[in-house]
Amino acid sequence: MNFAKFTDWPAHSFKTPQSPINICVIGDDPFKADLDDTVRGQTAGNRGLAVRRISQLQPGDNCHILFVGLNERERFERILGALKNHACLTVGEEMEFAQAGGMINLLVEDRKIRFEVSLDVAEKAGLKISSRLLKLAKTVRDRRKN
Repeated sequence: MNFAKFTDWPAHSFKTPQSPINICVIGDDPFKADLDDTVRGQTAGNRGLAVRRISQLQPGDNCHILFVGLNERERFERILGALKNHACLTVGEEMEFAQAGGMINLLVEDRKIRFEVSLDVAEKAGLKISSRLLKLAKTVRDRRKN
């Protein structure tokens, strides 16, 4: 989950300086055990990474990255609305996800995974996304400039 390495969260997003970056998956999980294997022992900055699968958002879930599965399409707006005042990087894989207020939208083009970033939405949540990641994005949307 390289997005964690290129994103800065406000200090208040973590309970302690040693708290991990929590990667949560809600809905269909296309990663399965691959995600756990990939992040095991990895760090982003000086923080470890932890993976959790959840069926719905609960107060105190403390998700720093939330992947929203395709089967949650009907709940995109409700899920994203629940995170409105939280510094949580939201990632999905459907065009409606970005339109509903998601921050990173994964796309498959020519059998390669590409992504779009809604920079204004991320910054409004208090997240800082590295210019290095933005350079790799297929599209960077920033409605503040329109």
